[in-house]
Amino acid sequence: MKFDTILETVGEFGPSQKRLYVLLSLPAIYNAAVCMVIFVFLFAVPEHRCAIPGLNNDTFQIQNEVHADLINRTIPLALDNQGDQTRSSCFIYSASPNASSRDVNTDTESCQKWKYDKSVYHSTVAQTMDLVCDRKLYVSHAKMMAMVGQLIGVLIGGPISDMFGRRKVILASTLVSIILSICLTWITDYYLLITVVLVIAASYNMQYLSCFVFSMECVGPSKRMLVGVAMSLYWSAGNIIAAFMVFLMRDWKSRQLAISIPGVLFAYLYFLPESPRWQYSKGKTTEANRTVIKLAKGNKVNLSESMLDDVTCKLDKHQEQFWELLKSPVMLKRTLIILCTWLAIGMGFYGLSMNVTNLAGNVYINYFLFVLVEACAYALCLLLMDRIGRKRMLCTALLMAGIACALSFVPFLVTGKPNKWIINILACLGNTCVSAAFASVYVFTAELLPTTSRNFGMGIASVLCRIGSISSPYINDLTMHITSRYSQILPMLVFGGVSFIAGLLVLLLPETLKAKLPETIQDAEELGTTTTPKPPHHDRECDSRTKEES
Repeated sequence: MKFDTILETVGEFGPSQKRLYVLLSLPAIYNAAVCMVIFVFLFAVPEHRCAIPGLNNDTFQIQNEVHADLINRTIPLALDNQGDQTRSSCFIYSASPNASSRDVNTDTESCQKWKYDKSVYHSTVAQTMDLVCDRKLYVSHAKMMAMVGQLIGVLIGGPISDMFGRRKVILASTLVSIILSICLTWITDYYLLITVVLVIAASYNMQYLSCFVFSMECVGPSKRMLVGVAMSLYWSAGNIIAAFMVFLMRDWKSRQLAISIPGVLFAYLYFLPESPRWQYSKGKTTEANRTVIKLAKGNKVNLSESMLDDVTCKLDKHQEQFWELLKSPVMLKRTLIILCTWLAIGMGFYGLSMNVTNLAGNVYINYFLFVLVEACAYALCLLLMDRIGRKRMLCTALLMAGIACALSFVPFLVTGKPNKWIINILACLGNTCVSAAFASVYVFTAELLPTTSRNFGMGIASVLCRIGSISSPYINDLTMHITSRYSQILPMLVFGGVSFIAGLLVLLLPETLKAKLPETIQDAEELGTTTTPKPPHHDRECDSRTKEES
């Protein structure tokens, strides 16, 4: 008896699975709130200028005419990204501010102390550690380390979860991430801080993936698309909470504590059962039977232990190996397209989210709009994926993301002073489309790959996604290194171009809507052809014991 057959008997998504699913999804809210605050706001760089030497009560805002005169005679003018004149953020005049005329000395030197604008952020790590001017690349490095942490979580999370079980990985990663998130507020060394950020990101990614896999393993086949996409809505809920938290709490240390401490509420995860599918696969039949019977009781289904006696999870000795996938020209082409698509989505999804601090207007309103439309994108996927198909959904989302980001160049061609809100709206639309692509690519990839190589393919795709996300901080921070009237939209043009190319590549893939899940490489090759797929000969799921094994 296959395990999916057991779920059809117990109930594919009964009350027991719904309760379990909610309990496994709630950490995604906390996960998103902490991670997105780290990615977007922790290392935000406020507007700043050099401090006036010897003036103890100097502030970024001009206090009076005397203060304005000191600023004029101390700090040279420079051009910002919009081409407007502003005070230099990195240099001061070498002459004394008490000189009667600036013409006495126009030589400049690097300043060693800065004053920051506290109207948007009361404090950030970049402000606390002076990660500006010669050290401004440290901000990109810090964000990159967070993305590297996600990559490490992908690489080690799956094998550890398969080895020790979903529940143990969820508990361990949750404990580590909560403790380190709280301790983050007391770290004053840059290198120690980015190391902790890396471990936090890796832990949260391991937790999310394990919860995702656990929830997918406990529902029937017909409900997996719903369950897989719906967990993204919990992530969006966490983003919305984060948007309110960063607006209400502008000091990074108090905000970090306020977001991290509620994580202790997830102590209930200790009382959750282990995934019965994993237990069967490891030969823990007694424990698995006990878990399934509890699920059945919660669904008001009578299920005796004797009905589960013939369940096993042995793999076929003649099972195809994952490298055989790359020997097929058809599957090699499809796999490369899938990997390019994941790379583009990872780059665009995280890049456009972090780019919100580079947009004009109120950063908190911009971020709230971003996360709100992201939730709408996930809901749209739930409504449309089973109607228009996975391929059309993914292709349309990527092409629209590319077009929306590319259109940000048009206002600069029309007028010398483009409407900043038009650019913000286009960035918001691009983020919406990339979010929809992120939700749909999970399902599409799983349905394109054969069962014999699905775990391998999804793992490699996730790695490419993280590689794309690692590059996104550096693309975003081009605005700090390139000074021109187009620097504000330069990251959007890069993300949009990559997304558009990926959307065109998706056109070369077959549609998987209403197609049977391919079990072998041959089944996968026949997707999109008129040939009727042959019935699968091997199954990785829980197969019935044969008479010979008995």
